[in-house]
Amino acid sequence: MSLLYAFKQSVLDLGRGEAKAKAKPLLVADENLDRSASGLDRRASERSVMFWLLSDRAMFLVVGSDPDDHAFRVPYEAISEMSLDYDDTSSFLPWYIRISISPEGPGVITTVAEGTIPGQPLTAPPPVQLDAEKRLMLSRGEIIPLAGFVACPKRFRTALKRRMELAARPLSVTGEEVAERRSRPTKQKR
Repeated sequence: MSLLYAFKQSVLDLGRGEAKAKAKPLLVADENLDRSASGLDRRASERSVMFWLLSDRAMFLVVGSDPDDHAFRVPYEAISEMSLDYDDTSSFLPWYIRISISPEGPGVITTVAEGTIPGQPLTAPPPVQLDAEKRLMLSRGEIIPLAGFVACPKRFRTALKRRMELAARPLSVTGEEVAERRSRPTKQKR
């Protein structure tokens, strides 16, 4: 991996904390963020920095792009399908992730309200439900990219598989065997 890619990966790892802070106001009741993956909409540019955060009830999409940041809570039942594809020719962000969101139907998608609470400028604004038009725009990828290149740890993939299975939503994962072989340390001969 080149020095530039190593630097970019370090920046993405540091950005997870900020992404979690942006998603925190969207948590419902006792919900907690427990797994995350980070990446870019393209490997070679930083047009959008993307974070996929998981709880037991929803996926949180946090995307930073110039000049705006966006955070959405998408319940698993609002996801129509998802795929993860491993590229064994790349060592930087080797997984390509795509998510399709139902333009209408089950699952209330929320985002953080714009602005601040009068008299409480440091308090996060409350979550608001996306209206039908905004949900349609989100499902088309018009608000944020719904696909990107990602560093996707095994624990994230395992948790995602289980949660999508429980929500009866399709998840396609290709290349996982190759990814596992690449991640295992090779034994040295004596």
